[in-house]
Amino acid sequence: MKRLFKLDILLPWAALAVMAGCAHRVPAVAVEAAPVAHIVPLPRSLETRPGTLRIAAAVAVEDAGAAPMARRALDELLATLDIANADTGTPLRLQRVDDAALGEEGYRLVVDDAIHLSARTDAGLLHAVQSLRQLLPASAGPAYRVPRLAITDVPAYRWRGLSLDVARSFLPVDYLERHIDRMALFKLNRLHLHLTDDQGWRIEIKRYPRLVEIGGASAVQGGRAGYYTQAQLKHLVAYAQARGVTLVPEIDMPGHVQAALASYNALACDDVANRGTYSGVEVGFSVLCLDKPDVVYPFVRDVLEEVVAIFPSAEIHIGGDEIKHPLYAGFVARAAAMVEAMGRTPIVWEEGSVADLQPGALLQLWNDGYAIDAAVARGHPLILSPCSYLYIDHGNHAGQPGADWCRAEGVPLARVYAFDPTPYTTAVGVEAALWSEFVHTDAATDERLWPRLAAVAEVAWSPAPRRGYAGFVRRMGALRPHLDALGVRYYREPDLGWNGTAEAR
Repeated sequence: MKRLFKLDILLPWAALAVMAGCAHRVPAVAVEAAPVAHIVPLPRSLETRPGTLRIAAAVAVEDAGAAPMARRALDELLATLDIANADTGTPLRLQRVDDAALGEEGYRLVVDDAIHLSARTDAGLLHAVQSLRQLLPASAGPAYRVPRLAITDVPAYRWRGLSLDVARSFLPVDYLERHIDRMALFKLNRLHLHLTDDQGWRIEIKRYPRLVEIGGASAVQGGRAGYYTQAQLKHLVAYAQARGVTLVPEIDMPGHVQAALASYNALACDDVANRGTYSGVEVGFSVLCLDKPDVVYPFVRDVLEEVVAIFPSAEIHIGGDEIKHPLYAGFVARAAAMVEAMGRTPIVWEEGSVADLQPGALLQLWNDGYAIDAAVARGHPLILSPCSYLYIDHGNHAGQPGADWCRAEGVPLARVYAFDPTPYTTAVGVEAALWSEFVHTDAATDERLWPRLAAVAEVAWSPAPRRGYAGFVRRMGALRPHLDALGVRYYREPDLGWNGTAEAR
């Protein structure tokens, strides 16, 4: 059987055979080792071929102009490596092709005497550029050698993402920009922003200015307060779109709403005494007053209308977790119907499956043990975020301070990689989650995200039967310079050989 997945060792068999046959007649000559194809996530098919392609000072880019995302990424890569675009350079071809087998995000990357990148879509070509980027060094040099190979690659799941909690502790716009760049390198394509919670309200709603005046000024104890203007969020949407990433907003309700209640007290029931801001870490105590529908539902509709005007994502997340109330199911159904009336698809945390939802509504599964079979039988698509595998606010190792409520031993890299989404027959994708009760700085966010988010990318992209942790460790370990070049302050993962003092972050 042909070996298509030999990513970590390139063996020039023909050259070795000739050397062996001629050993009695010629002296031994040192042979320069060929570069290894370290790519994360693992391509569906990779065939290595003898030899390398040398790139000196220039490439000659051939581009029909039909792939602006891919061309932007390619130009950025060439600038980083000081490679010019000149007619006399190594041919590098970007091409849109009519090949249904590649789907919406698949691509082909062939290196022979030229570099050929082809895909049906701009998104597919963007992924091809990211694979090429990983084949090349992270920083500029006098010349480059790329292994000759042929890749055909298609993602296993269309939704490959991260839920990032900016409500408990705020993250600035420039950090989110850097994070989007890092996501794109690993072909992650959904950034789910948890914008509201008990501890803070982070999105400007023009009809309700006190939401950010009061709710935006609060945070979890030790965390950062702040909020995003609508202009800033529209900028982030465009920034992400140019890099193949969709921003998905979440307005969590009817629970997790203390910041909203503190901003507009009328949203609380009359017998609720606690109407101030909150900086603790407990959950499940706040709720919109569902007994006041004439107050609550106009508020929900007004907020959603402004959210939809900012975010063009096909899906809008309406939360719905960790609340017990006799009117809960009715609220979820009504809020979901509002989203649908606005032309979008609602996402609800798994608990929302008790509501009367349209079959197309997405459910995000976070509780490993939740009985989701009935919802699957009704046809609901699933976004998979089981906390014991994918809640990466939990420690990189046992005993690391921070969240431990889902898995006391932490969620190490090997545990993340071990998650198998295939038993979930209606799954559309995989999404890690980073909650910010105990993660308050840019550096701490980096340390919790990386390298574990790269493992999430491979789980979501590469078919489970073709993956292996040992291979991932070799490939990801070699990509450390790329994270260094991006300024990532990652966890120095021992499994990857990153726990020494060299290149410490």
